[in-house]
Parts: sequence; C-alpha cells; structure tokens
Amino acid sequence: MKCDYCEMRNTEILYEDDEVVVAIKDTALTPGQITVFPKEHHTILEMVPDSILRKCSLIANKVSIAIFESMGCQGTNIIAQNGISAGQLVPHFALEVIPRRENDDLNFQWQPKKLMEDEMDAAFNSLKEAASDIYVDENQKKRKSTVKLQDQENQMIVEKEGKDNYLLKSIKRLP
Repeated sequence: MKCDYCEMRNTEILYEDDEVVVAIKDTALTPGQITVFPKEHHTILEMVPDSILRKCSLIANKVSIAIFESMGCQGTNIIAQNGISAGQLVPHFALEVIPRRENDDLNFQWQPKKLMEDEMDAAFNSLKEAASDIYVDENQKKRKSTVKLQDQENQMIVEKEGKDNYLLKSIKRLP
C-alpha cells in the first residue's frame, strides 16, 4: 500500500528535518490547515517512538502559534485521527493543526450522552489496571513490561512479557 505522506505527494513542505515534516496538503478543511508527521512510517500513534511523538507535539504547538500570528485566527484544533474508525484516511500517524474562526461552520462538537452507571463502572474497571503505568518517568529505567512491535511486510508481531498487551487488543485497528 502506498502512503501519501511517505511519498510526500500532494504537499507543500513548510519545514522538514531528519525526523519530522510540516506540510500543507492540497486537501484541507480550512485554508492554512497544516499537517505534522514523522518521516518514518508509523501507522498509528501507539507505534510512534516517544521521542518522535514529543517532537511532533512540540512542532504542532509552534505551528499553532504561527497560525495565530500569521492568519489572525481565533483558535486551532490539533487533531490526531488514530485509526480508521477515528477517520484516519492516510495510514500514517499525523497531527492536523486546523485554524479556527468564529462561525467557520466546522463542527467538532459532539453531544455527550448520559452513560448508565454499569457502563461507567465497566469502563473504569477495564481501564484502571491498564492505566496504572500510563506514565513512566524517563529517569525510571525499570519498566514492568517490555513491548516489541515490528512491521514486516504488513504483518504485525507483538511480544510482551507479563500481562495482556493493549497492542494485541488494538491490532485490529491497524489499517
């Protein structure tokens, strides 16, 4: 499968270095929409190395500042469409920085619904244990588990020592 981001098709590059590209695509929701993505192909956020994800986030922040200053917009949305069900059209992780103005007719608002107590309890219980090691300080070298993720000819191999792996459960999300 060809990747528009890896091949840099239909883009005007604003910035690039050895790891990250900042570009304006030929299709956008609003004028000035900018895409920040890693040069190395990573399909979804969970596959992006922490250092590259950190760099993409910092650059998206700087791009947002540039949009405010140069275009006089009143806000920005910074969106990662992570997987097909989330609207990801190109199978390559990216952050979209979208300029916003009052009454621009873009609707990113969704109406929350009241969840039943058993739905909330089930979600909480499912996530509580998995969330126990969400953040590991870089100074902490010991980790409870080791994850190895490898892409070989569109086949995913995931190995993990210890308990169930969230990557195995989310593998079906990979485009």
